[in-house]
Amino acid sequence: MLYRIQTLYLIISIFIYSIYLYYYYNYNINTFNTFNFISKTIFIFLCLILSILNILFFKKKKLQIFMNKINILLNSINLILLFNQKIFLKKNIYLFFILCICNILVLYICNKKIKKDIELIDSMNRIR
Repeated sequence: MLYRIQTLYLIISIFIYSIYLYYYYNYNINTFNTFNFISKTIFIFLCLILSILNILFFKKKKLQIFMNKINILLNSINLILLFNQKIFLKKNIYLFFILCICNILVLYICNKKIKKDIELIDSMNRIR
């Protein structure tokens, strides 16, 4: 489980989510909009839980790919909601934007590595 590169990418993703959540919470204490704050916080927690579950399902690679795709979709929706905010000119929004883009990239690379791992296992099964 921990010796695979996909796990490292998923741990990086969890780390990015935790940074995102920390800065988002500290930023929105000052500008408190309850509906937007709660909805985006639920979104971020959902993505975080998906990444944690993704690490735990290390033997079910097809399920990992599916959950990664859902996570990428949720991050893309989060990015769209970030553009939809009225306070886009503040400096912290750029940090959220960069973290969201980095997370999408890390999840995409993780998906590629999982697919490569599946191909390797299939080729070994063909040789046997």
